[in-house]
Amino acid sequence: MKQSYRLCMLLLLSLVITGCATTKGTVGSGKYQSPLNNFTVALPNWTNLKIRDQNDDNSGSVSFHDDLGSLSAITYSRLPADAATTFKDDEKRYAAYRDYFNNVAAPAFSSRAAKGMRTVREELLDDGKNKVYFALIDLPEGSVLADPKKNRRFDAMKGLLIFDRNGFIYMVEHEMSSVFGRVDPSTLTAQQLGALQETLKRLKDSMTFK
Repeated sequence: MKQSYRLCMLLLLSLVITGCATTKGTVGSGKYQSPLNNFTVALPNWTNLKIRDQNDDNSGSVSFHDDLGSLSAITYSRLPADAATTFKDDEKRYAAYRDYFNNVAAPAFSSRAAKGMRTVREELLDDGKNKVYFALIDLPEGSVLADPKKNRRFDAMKGLLIFDRNGFIYMVEHEMSSVFGRVDPSTLTAQQLGALQETLKRLKDSMTFK
Protein backbone atom coordinates (compact mmCIF):
# COMPACT_ATOMS: atom_id res chain seq x y z
CA MET A 1 0.00 0.00 0.00
CA LYS A 2 2.80 2.45 0.91
CA GLN A 3 4.60 1.73 -2.35
CA SER A 4 1.51 2.47 -4.43
CA TYR A 5 0.95 5.68 -2.47
CA ARG A 6 4.56 6.73 -3.15
CA LEU A 7 4.21 6.13 -6.88
CA CYS A 8 0.98 8.09 -6.92
CA MET A 9 2.53 10.96 -4.99
CA LEU A 10 5.49 11.12 -7.38
CA LEU A 11 3.08 11.52 -10.27
CA LEU A 12 0.83 14.03 -8.55
CA LEU A 13 3.55 16.20 -7.03
CA SER A 14 5.28 16.52 -10.39
CA LEU A 15 2.14 18.34 -11.45
CA VAL A 16 3.21 21.41 -9.46
CA ILE A 17 6.13 21.92 -11.85
CA THR A 18 4.84 20.57 -15.17
CA GLY A 19 1.07 20.70 -14.99
CA CYS A 20 -1.51 19.83 -17.62
CA ALA A 21 -2.83 21.81 -20.57
CA THR A 22 -6.42 21.75 -19.30
CA THR A 23 -8.13 21.11 -15.99
CA LYS A 24 -10.03 17.90 -15.34
CA GLY A 25 -11.93 19.45 -12.47
CA THR A 26 -14.72 21.99 -12.82
CA VAL A 27 -13.96 25.70 -12.45
CA GLY A 28 -16.75 28.21 -11.96
CA SER A 29 -18.27 30.78 -9.61
CA GLY A 30 -14.93 31.32 -7.93
CA LYS A 31 -14.50 27.66 -7.01
CA TYR A 32 -12.72 24.51 -8.17
CA GLN A 33 -14.47 21.13 -7.91
CA SER A 34 -12.35 18.00 -8.02
CA PRO A 35 -13.01 15.45 -10.79
CA LEU A 36 -13.72 12.81 -8.11
CA ASN A 37 -16.39 15.14 -6.69
CA ASN A 38 -14.99 14.74 -3.17
CA PHE A 39 -14.40 18.45 -2.50
CA THR A 40 -14.69 22.00 -3.75
CA VAL A 41 -12.30 24.80 -2.84
CA ALA A 42 -12.40 28.57 -3.22
CA LEU A 43 -10.02 29.89 -5.87
CA PRO A 44 -7.19 32.18 -4.72
CA ASN A 45 -7.69 35.82 -5.66
CA TRP A 46 -4.41 36.03 -7.58
CA THR A 47 -3.58 37.90 -10.78
CA ASN A 48 -3.04 35.59 -13.77
CA LEU A 49 -4.09 32.57 -11.72
CA LYS A 50 -3.14 29.25 -13.29
CA ILE A 51 -4.70 25.92 -12.32
CA ARG A 52 -3.16 22.51 -12.99
CA ASP A 53 -4.73 19.22 -11.96
CA GLN A 54 -4.53 15.50 -12.51
CA ASN A 55 -6.30 12.45 -11.15
CA ASP A 56 -7.05 8.76 -11.42
CA ASP A 57 -9.95 6.78 -9.92
CA ASN A 58 -8.66 7.04 -6.34
CA SER A 59 -6.45 10.09 -6.06
CA GLY A 60 -5.60 13.45 -7.51
CA SER A 61 -3.89 16.78 -7.12
CA VAL A 62 -4.58 20.39 -8.01
CA SER A 63 -2.18 23.34 -7.86
CA PHE A 64 -2.82 27.06 -8.02
CA HIS A 65 -0.03 29.46 -8.95
CA ASP A 66 0.59 32.88 -10.46
CA ASP A 67 3.38 34.73 -12.23
CA LEU A 68 4.88 35.99 -8.96
CA GLY A 69 5.64 32.54 -7.60
CA SER A 70 2.64 32.16 -5.28
CA LEU A 71 1.80 28.47 -5.04
CA SER A 72 -0.79 26.45 -3.17
CA ALA A 73 -1.76 22.85 -3.84
CA ILE A 74 -4.04 20.06 -2.64
CA THR A 75 -3.20 16.37 -2.96
CA TYR A 76 -5.79 13.74 -2.05
CA SER A 77 -6.00 9.95 -1.92
CA ARG A 78 -8.90 7.64 -1.19
CA LEU A 79 -8.32 5.65 1.99
CA PRO A 80 -8.68 1.86 1.90
CA ALA A 81 -11.93 0.52 3.32
CA ASP A 82 -10.22 -1.00 6.37
CA ALA A 83 -8.86 2.42 7.38
CA ALA A 84 -12.23 3.46 8.82
CA THR A 85 -11.64 1.52 12.04
CA THR A 86 -8.14 2.94 12.48
CA PHE A 87 -9.26 6.51 11.94
CA LYS A 88 -11.92 6.28 14.64
CA ASP A 89 -9.11 6.32 17.22
CA ASP A 90 -7.49 9.75 17.53
CA GLU A 91 -4.00 8.53 18.38
CA LYS A 92 -4.01 6.02 15.53
CA ARG A 93 -5.30 8.69 13.15
CA TYR A 94 -2.53 11.10 14.10
CA ALA A 95 0.03 8.30 13.78
CA ALA A 96 -1.35 7.64 10.28
CA TYR A 97 -0.82 11.32 9.41
CA ARG A 98 2.83 11.06 10.51
CA ASP A 99 3.25 7.87 8.55
CA TYR A 100 1.80 9.51 5.44
CA PHE A 101 4.22 12.40 5.74
CA ASN A 102 7.33 10.35 6.56
CA ASN A 103 6.75 7.41 4.22
CA VAL A 104 4.74 8.90 1.36
CA ALA A 105 4.98 12.69 1.07
CA ALA A 106 8.58 13.21 2.19
CA PRO A 107 10.13 10.64 -0.21
CA ALA A 108 8.04 12.04 -3.06
CA PHE A 109 9.12 15.63 -2.40
CA SER A 110 12.72 14.56 -1.90
CA SER A 111 12.84 12.66 -5.19
CA ARG A 112 11.85 15.70 -7.24
CA ALA A 113 14.11 18.23 -5.51
CA ALA A 114 17.62 18.64 -6.92
CA LYS A 115 19.27 18.15 -3.53
CA GLY A 116 16.67 16.24 -1.57
CA MET A 117 14.42 17.54 1.19
CA ARG A 118 14.96 18.61 4.78
CA THR A 119 12.23 18.60 7.41
CA VAL A 120 12.44 21.81 9.42
CA ARG A 121 9.48 21.29 11.74
CA GLU A 122 6.68 18.80 12.48
CA GLU A 123 3.80 19.14 14.92
CA LEU A 124 0.12 18.53 15.50
CA LEU A 125 -2.03 21.67 15.40
CA ASP A 126 -5.42 22.14 17.03
CA ASP A 127 -8.22 22.35 14.51
CA GLY A 128 -11.52 22.50 16.31
CA LYS A 129 -12.36 19.13 17.81
CA ASN A 130 -9.52 17.39 15.97
CA LYS A 131 -5.90 17.99 15.12
CA VAL A 132 -4.11 18.33 11.80
CA TYR A 133 -0.52 17.41 11.05
CA PHE A 134 1.75 20.31 10.13
CA ALA A 135 5.18 20.01 8.53
CA LEU A 136 7.60 22.63 7.27
CA ILE A 137 10.04 21.43 4.62
CA ASP A 138 13.05 22.96 2.89
CA LEU A 139 13.56 22.03 -0.77
CA PRO A 140 16.89 23.17 -2.26
CA GLU A 141 16.23 24.14 -5.88
CA GLY A 142 12.62 23.07 -5.41
CA SER A 143 10.82 26.31 -6.25
CA VAL A 144 8.56 26.86 -9.24
CA LEU A 145 10.70 29.93 -9.96
CA ALA A 146 14.04 29.77 -11.77
CA ASP A 147 17.13 31.93 -11.26
CA PRO A 148 18.21 32.96 -14.79
CA LYS A 149 21.65 34.05 -13.56
CA LYS A 150 22.47 30.63 -12.13
CA ASN A 151 20.33 28.60 -14.56
CA ARG A 152 18.64 26.68 -11.75
CA ARG A 153 15.49 26.82 -9.67
CA PHE A 154 15.38 28.83 -6.47
CA ASP A 155 15.22 27.05 -3.13
CA ALA A 156 11.74 26.62 -1.65
CA MET A 157 10.14 26.48 1.78
CA LYS A 158 6.77 24.74 1.93
CA GLY A 159 4.23 24.32 4.66
CA LEU A 160 2.01 21.23 4.66
CA LEU A 161 -1.19 20.26 6.47
CA ILE A 162 -2.33 16.63 6.49
CA PHE A 163 -5.82 15.58 7.57
CA ASP A 164 -8.69 13.31 6.53
CA ARG A 165 -12.32 13.80 5.58
CA ASN A 166 -15.02 11.38 4.43
CA GLY A 167 -12.75 8.52 3.39
CA PHE A 168 -9.93 10.60 1.85
CA ILE A 169 -6.59 11.75 3.20
CA TYR A 170 -5.64 15.27 2.15
CA MET A 171 -2.45 17.28 2.08
CA VAL A 172 -2.62 21.02 1.46
CA GLU A 173 0.59 22.91 0.79
CA HIS A 174 1.71 26.50 0.45
CA GLU A 175 5.07 27.78 -0.73
CA MET A 176 6.55 30.63 1.31
CA SER A 177 9.01 31.88 -1.31
CA SER A 178 8.06 34.20 -4.17
CA VAL A 179 9.63 36.76 -6.49
CA PHE A 180 9.74 39.07 -3.46
CA GLY A 181 12.27 36.87 -1.68
CA ARG A 182 13.09 33.51 -0.19
CA VAL A 183 12.46 32.61 3.44
CA ASP A 184 15.59 31.19 5.03
CA PRO A 185 14.77 28.36 7.47
CA SER A 186 17.63 29.42 9.76
CA THR A 187 16.08 32.87 10.27
CA LEU A 188 12.41 31.87 10.31
CA THR A 189 10.54 33.86 12.95
CA ALA A 190 7.61 32.77 15.09
CA GLN A 191 5.51 35.40 13.33
CA GLN A 192 6.36 33.98 9.89
CA LEU A 193 5.62 30.44 11.09
CA GLY A 194 2.29 31.47 12.58
CA ALA A 195 1.31 33.32 9.39
CA LEU A 196 2.12 30.23 7.31
CA GLN A 197 0.04 27.98 9.54
CA GLU A 198 -2.90 30.39 9.34
CA THR A 199 -2.60 30.50 5.53
CA LEU A 200 -2.76 26.71 5.40
CA LYS A 201 -5.73 26.58 7.75
CA ARG A 202 -7.59 29.16 5.65
CA LEU A 203 -6.97 27.04 2.56
CA LYS A 204 -8.29 23.96 4.33
CA ASP A 205 -11.27 25.86 5.70
CA SER A 206 -12.14 27.11 2.21
CA MET A 207 -12.71 23.49 1.19
CA THR A 208 -16.15 21.87 1.24
CA PHE A 209 -16.15 18.08 1.48
CA LYS A 210 -18.68 15.69 0.01
